[in-house]
Amino acid sequence: MKTYNVGVIGCGDYLRRQANLILASNRIRVTRVFDLNRNRANTAAQLFGAAVADSAESVIEDRSIGIVLLFTPPWARKALVECAVRERKHIIMAKPLAAHLSDADVIRDTVGDRVTCAVFYRRSVNPVYQTMKTAFDSGQIGRLVLYKEDWLHHYPVWNTWATDRDRNRGPFMDAMIHTLNIARYLIAGQIKGLTFFSDNYAGRVECPDTEFLKLDFLPKASAHLFISWAADLAIYDRAGNDREFLIQSTMITDQGWYVSEVVQPQSNVHVVQARREDAVLEWPVPEVVESPYNGFVAAMESGEPQAYSLQDAWIDTCILEQAMQNANKVIDLPAFAPHPRDGQ
Repeated sequence: MKTYNVGVIGCGDYLRRQANLILASNRIRVTRVFDLNRNRANTAAQLFGAAVADSAESVIEDRSIGIVLLFTPPWARKALVECAVRERKHIIMAKPLAAHLSDADVIRDTVGDRVTCAVFYRRSVNPVYQTMKTAFDSGQIGRLVLYKEDWLHHYPVWNTWATDRDRNRGPFMDAMIHTLNIARYLIAGQIKGLTFFSDNYAGRVECPDTEFLKLDFLPKASAHLFISWAADLAIYDRAGNDREFLIQSTMITDQGWYVSEVVQPQSNVHVVQARREDAVLEWPVPEVVESPYNGFVAAMESGEPQAYSLQDAWIDTCILEQAMQNANKVIDLPAFAPHPRDGQ
């Protein structure tokens, strides 16, 4: 099997989290890296045994490189994608595709069928979601009709752009887009409507700190997706995305099954568990999963659709653009008196 030389542009926190999956791949090897922060580039170069480039363009223009990993902030990608397509380099990016639909449109049109492109999400590296899909498709528990997920963590502090209203839009585009993608993957129905609320309660960031999306599907299913940066929860490392993360997830099927990820206490094995009254069904989550970079290369060579496609990421951006343009549509009520306090 051929091994492809890879260039990395952007050696920040996302690359740190992807490093083991990249090193585990037998289909790619990182040969050149670039970051505006030279120290980060040097650290990545040592990890992968790669050379440090002087510019992003020099990475893309290197004829020995077949694939580029654009691990840059979303607002910095459009020009890099245009350069990569000109040089006929295949592309892997991280969610979101772009913070604005206008940029996402340009990226999609630029890529077309000229090169292969994928956009990685949380479900790209977590086998629990593929296992959940297997459970819902099994016919044993019915179809997913209610998916509710709440995320709470401190607002990002390891960079200067994550809380920028224009560059990153807010916590849903920054993080909760993961669950939007998961909802569409697991429910797999036609979307018929949405409701979106966006607020800033704590007032410590320029962008909204709390957002909620209700996404309705046909036939009758909904995703309720909530995220808040308003609480100053613990920060474990101010140089990276290491924060206290509170998450609550609920999945219910049309046959009344409650579905969740469970860790077996004795074996420490992760399973997807479905419960209804006294009945319990379980699907083991694979412990060893092939690197998504191997999957990208295999689909690239065969011409098969990418599992985490550019088109899929573009649809997520379309949904959020519509949501943000129609945010906070509420029914006004009369000014009712506050609830009386005890003793009043």
